[in-house]
Parts: sequence; C-alpha cells; structure tokens
Amino acid sequence: MNSNIECDFLVIGSGIAGLMAAVHLSKDKTNKVVLVSKGELSENNSYYAQGGIAAVDEKRIASGLDNYESHCQDTLISGDGLCIEEVVRDCIKGFYSSSINSLLDLGVNFSREANGDFLLHQEGGHERERIYCVDDHTGRYIIETLVDRVQKTDNIQCVDNHMAINLITQNYLLGSTNFEDKCLGAYVLNIKNDKVFTIKAKKTILATGGAGRVFKFTSNPSAATGDGIAMAFRAGARISNMEFIQFHPTVLYQPKVEFGERRFLITEALRGENLGGILTLAKNSEEDFVLSFDKRGSHATRDIVSRAIDTKIKELGLEHVWLNLTTKVTGKDKEFFQKHFPNIYKKCEENGYNLEKDPVPVVPAAHYVCGGVKVDESGLSDIKNLYVVGESACTGLMGANRLASNSLPEGCYFAQKAAKHALQTKNEDLSNLSIPDWQSVETSKKLDLATINQFWDVTREVMTNLCGIERNRQRLYLSAEITASLAKSAHDIYKLFPASLQTLELRNLTLVARLIAACALSRNESRGCHYRGDFPKKDEKFEMCTVIKKDIFPRI
Repeated sequence: MNSNIECDFLVIGSGIAGLMAAVHLSKDKTNKVVLVSKGELSENNSYYAQGGIAAVDEKRIASGLDNYESHCQDTLISGDGLCIEEVVRDCIKGFYSSSINSLLDLGVNFSREANGDFLLHQEGGHERERIYCVDDHTGRYIIETLVDRVQKTDNIQCVDNHMAINLITQNYLLGSTNFEDKCLGAYVLNIKNDKVFTIKAKKTILATGGAGRVFKFTSNPSAATGDGIAMAFRAGARISNMEFIQFHPTVLYQPKVEFGERRFLITEALRGENLGGILTLAKNSEEDFVLSFDKRGSHATRDIVSRAIDTKIKELGLEHVWLNLTTKVTGKDKEFFQKHFPNIYKKCEENGYNLEKDPVPVVPAAHYVCGGVKVDESGLSDIKNLYVVGESACTGLMGANRLASNSLPEGCYFAQKAAKHALQTKNEDLSNLSIPDWQSVETSKKLDLATINQFWDVTREVMTNLCGIERNRQRLYLSAEITASLAKSAHDIYKLFPASLQTLELRNLTLVARLIAACALSRNESRGCHYRGDFPKKDEKFEMCTVIKKDIFPRI
C-alpha cells in the first residue's frame, strides 16, 4: 500500500488498547477507521501478557470476597505517592465493565472453575484474588479474538507491516508554534518496500506500546521501541514519569538468547499467596531471600522483588537466582501446572526444568514503562485531536510503579473513553486541507547496518548498566551524556538516509533512552521502580510527576 489515505479515525498500534479503540470507533458504521500496525496485527506486548486482567466484580463485592477500596489501595500503595487518586478510583470502578464484560461480549472465554465461577489468581501487591485469565496465555487469546473481530469489521481498514514516522500537526505544516496545535494524521512507512505515504485523519489515537528494547534484557517483543512516545514528544506533547521503568522480576534465564531479544516471562501469579512460589539464591534452597528486603518476601511488588534479585546478583556475582515452584514448596503437582500454566510448563520443560521437581533460573527484565505521554481523563494529549492510550500514555493510574495486571484493563478502559470522547466531539473538516507528500532523501548511499547494530548495542549497554534497576548520580550523568549524543547521531542518520525500519526505530529508541535518563537524573530520591543508591529514601520534595517537553531538547 503506497497511496494516500483519508479517514475519520486513525489508530496507530494493535495491542489491546489499539484494537479496543478501533472496535469502539467502528460501532458507528458511517466512520472509516484505519488501524496501522508495525508488524502483523498480533505482534505486540499485549499478546505476551500471561497474568491477566485485574478487575473487581460487583457480584464479588456483594459476596464480601472483594471491594473497590482494596483494589484502589493496592494500586495507590504500588504507585508510591504519584498516582492521581481520582483517576485510580475512576479506573477501578470501570475496569470490570470496560474489560471483562466487553471482552466476554467479544468472545473471550476467561478460565473458570469446575462450578462455573471465574478462576481468579492473586498476584504480587494484590490483597485479594481478582486476576481474570485464560490459563497462562491471556494476552494471546484476547489479541487473537480482537484481531479476528477487526478483520471482519467492514469499516476498519487494517494496515499491517507499516510504521508511523511522524505525526502531522498544524504547527508542523505551518512551520510555527504560535497556534494551538492539532493533529491531522501521520506519515507512514511501508516496511516491505520503504515507500512513505500520508494518512489524513480527523482524529488520531496512539497505542504503540512501550520501550523495553531500550534495555539488554526485556520481556517485550521487537516492536517495543517507544515509537508513540517519541513521535508525540517530537510533535510537542508533554511526556511524564519516564524514569519509572518497571522490571519484571522473573523471566527465564537462557544464556544463549541474544541481548535485546524478548525473554520468556514467568507470570507473577506463580508467586501469589494462593500458589506460594519463592525466590532462592541456591538451587536446592527453600529459603525466600526476598524476606530480608520486605516482610512479604517473594509476594512483594515488582520493584522490590526486582531490586532484591538485582542486588544479590551483583553482590554475589550470580548469573541468576532460582524460582522454586516445586511440589515440596507449593504443594502443586504436574497435573496442576499443565492445566493452569501449560505454556510456562512446556517452555520450562523444553529448557530442562520440570516445575514440580526443578527450581527454574530467572533474572529481571525491562517490562513496562509506567510513564508516557501525559493525557487527561479521556486520553487526550496536549495536542488537539491526538489521543494516547495503553502503555504509551501516562494517565495517572500507574504512578511510580504499576500494580500487576492493571495494564490490560487500563488499556481497555482508556480505549473506550478515548473513543467515546472522539465520537462525541466535533470532527475537523479536512476536505480542503492539503498535506504535502513525504520528501524522501535522495541519495545513493547505503545504510550501514553494522553501524546501526552498534548504536543499538551501545544504547542497551548504557541503559542497562547506568540507568537500570539501581542508579546513582555518576551513572545517570554519564547515561544522560551518552544518550544525548546517541539521540543526536541517530537523528542525523534519519535525515541523511531514506526512511527505513532500522533508521526510524533507532531514532525513536535513542530518543526514548534520552528521555528516561534525563527524567531519572532529575529525581534525587528513591520511589516506586526508580531506585537511587545515593538517595535510598523517599523525599516529599519529589512527590510530583516529572514532566518534560520538546523545548528542553530543541534539536531533536
């Protein structure tokens, strides 16, 4: 596809937030919705979400089994002072309807007990069992169901294997910043033939996911290069809380997997109180070493568990720690694991570990960006007609650290809210708007992929070693200096060579790395998943969100 497109709504990204937004927008059959995906429609972070969806059902409230306040408090405690409380309360009350009920209506069959009740898990940081799942492949099942729906919806045009390059805004077209800016669509690259075309849209929803590939070890797929955050930042939107990068404590340690490749995630549900898996320093140990860091031990929130693992790995020179799920520790047998966690059981078995008999080697890995593009209660950014939902957005729910399994329902809820707001507000009349075609760089130079790969390697090494789980002033100064240089050089490469997947991802990845480092350097305290060894305690002076805008980095 190379010809220009006009539509009512442009959705960029095909994770749960993007797909749900497209579904809601398409309910008015007079609207044309275009859904752009960098890879195949199912290639996204949501697809790999094992744990599930945290939500409180009114029936369980009536039975005294759960309550909104408990979920709110768990979320606020995890967010460590930086959640927006009214957003948290609004989300918690809306999660069941917007996610569980909506997905049931779309054909998602959540796992149930023999008596027909939903099978609910409890994960780290949750006081109650409230995680709805489809065995251990919740994300895959949801995404496959939603992809099937959008592909069968006549007024949704799916454009896969295409990458958005830049947002088209009024100020961009006018070459000015003197007006209230508004989004008019995006320039998009056909990855298969490197041709660029224009999508003109009355309203645009960014749902491009996170940026886990900034680090060496990540649970994210290859597409997670921070594209939406970088595009919105370049367009002038405010970015918030980028220092808060959540590391998942337990991905399978595989020494032969290349740095930067997606690591196999082992869900936190296995360490929930109703299962009782523990983390140990030795293979044959039954001592939960996380108890020396937190009274909840291996059931503590992700930031605490990840930091405990990272500390011990560095202190003792370990390559990994052990996750002990053996029958002796958990009381669960092979049949249980194969029934409820079939994919995890199979993957571990393929690597020589039987869950009921063998502890499994694990390490922390970059998992989730708690910050992102700052949006209001409808998912609307600073730029008129530009909405941001899912992991690319900073809604106020996550604060300084995401509570487990709050991300999928947040994606569903804000997709619904953004779609509702977009449908109810007046659309721009773009009939007379002329958007210039993309001006491709004319050059016979060939892109040096070896150099590109070196940029990637240096970026990931710097971010992992200097701006990873434990940080300090010296490391952060160095990471800020290096990422600034990397981002500038990557932007120069973008200007010198024709647009390609490699140059665009490098440009976005290095810019997001720079944003993370800059935000981390500005927070002289430890809070949530931002830990400073030189400032190990919280400081009330920093009980505020970090906000950063393009005018701080005017050359990018």
